[in-house]
Amino acid sequence: MISDLNLAQKELAEYMSYLSEEAYSATWMDDLEFKLWQLMNGEITEYGRLEVTSQMIDKLKDLSARANGWIIFDDDKDEIYVPWKSWEKLVNE
Repeated sequence: MISDLNLAQKELAEYMSYLSEEAYSATWMDDLEFKLWQLMNGEITEYGRLEVTSQMIDKLKDLSARANGWIIFDDDKDEIYVPWKSWEKLVNE
């Protein structure tokens, strides 16, 4: 849950949710965490109606570095923090 996140993690979750709203008018689109990861790493350049800018990418990089991980959405717990090591396993599955 977002209330379980520390400040850096919460800021990342809120920014990811903001980008989801901008792209699809949805608080957290399915697979948002994977799509934003792909955007941040240059694997894709578009997401919904979001006009992706280098500032958005830089902010995602900065927030995720400060959080030292990534945020995923869990159907039972909502936004949860995932440390880099666990995230890498999810991405590489």
